[in-house]
Amino acid sequence: MSRNPLEFSLSSKMNKPNRWLDQDWLVLFLIISLVSFGLMMIYSASGSAEMVLRQGIFAVFGFVFMIYLSFSDYQRLLPIYLNVFWIGIFFLLVVLVIPSDAATRRWIDLGIFGFQPSELMRCVLTISAAAFLSRNPGIALRDWMIVIGASFFSFYLVFIQPDLGTAIMVLISGILPVLISGFPVSYQILGIVITLLSTPFIWMNLLEYQKQRVLTFFDPGSDPLGTGWNIIQSQIAVGSGSLFGKGFLQGTQSQLNFVPESHTDFIFAVVAEEFGLFGVMGLFLVYLLLAFRLVMIAKNSDFLFVKLVAGTFIFLLLTYVAFNTAMVVGILPVVGMPLPFLSQGGTALIINMIMIGIILSFRRTV
Repeated sequence: MSRNPLEFSLSSKMNKPNRWLDQDWLVLFLIISLVSFGLMMIYSASGSAEMVLRQGIFAVFGFVFMIYLSFSDYQRLLPIYLNVFWIGIFFLLVVLVIPSDAATRRWIDLGIFGFQPSELMRCVLTISAAAFLSRNPGIALRDWMIVIGASFFSFYLVFIQPDLGTAIMVLISGILPVLISGFPVSYQILGIVITLLSTPFIWMNLLEYQKQRVLTFFDPGSDPLGTGWNIIQSQIAVGSGSLFGKGFLQGTQSQLNFVPESHTDFIFAVVAEEFGLFGVMGLFLVYLLLAFRLVMIAKNSDFLFVKLVAGTFIFLLLTYVAFNTAMVVGILPVVGMPLPFLSQGGTALIINMIMIGIILSFRRTV
């Protein structure tokens, strides 16, 4: 007895898995929650609806990229992932030659918006390093040295923009895959010794304002109206939030513009002042839950590429959170460290969402 073609067609559609049912809705919910809260904080810190709208547009683009990558087959994309490093290098060289701001050389002006190549580099360096180190069953010392060399070269290109904070994160994004992949401990110790011995050379090559930031870290009161102003005002904002905060749009330090860059690097001070200790603890809980869920997605994979990319991306996420909050409360010197998904900055937001999308792509092919 022949089967009805219409019945066969309907049966095939019913048996075809719904890709959206396979999506990790908890991760999407956490990302949407963080981005939405970030838009609230940007408005509170800046009072600019235009800035919020601009960040919202970047968030939409980032969300589209994240969803698209989450459904991709990362194994088929490995040849592309292996070579995206050169795209990052190209843009880092372009921004040094034709920057939108000759003073800092961090942005490429694309007309309707600016693009920060250093943010792209911390993503593509990890991906290419992981693809390179996992391309063969075994890793030779030469492979590790090539990745380390590429990492320091990328670091240097960002450092001379100058952007010390992002340069450090770019270096970590390249070195961490090397360490996770089994780089010998003896070489790690040698690297630490070389780094310590290089400290005087590194200090001599810092710009004057970078040196001043380090000195101010040890004694903010030495220049309370200059380099110490950011730390002092942010500490006042954080402390005045107490347990429950002053309420949304009610923070005095942020609303009266005592905290500089309160919508970008110092947005955590606004959160602490307006929502207090319990609000901050809730924010940290969301970050930790997101990191934990991302670990769960990748932990069952035996593929080295997955472990290197997921491990590095998750570490970078938590490092940004830790460095930013430590900077705001005065535990670390002031460097350019945005708070992921909250701080104003379109390039950083899109790159962070792309990184999440790549990790989500691991969930169906582990």
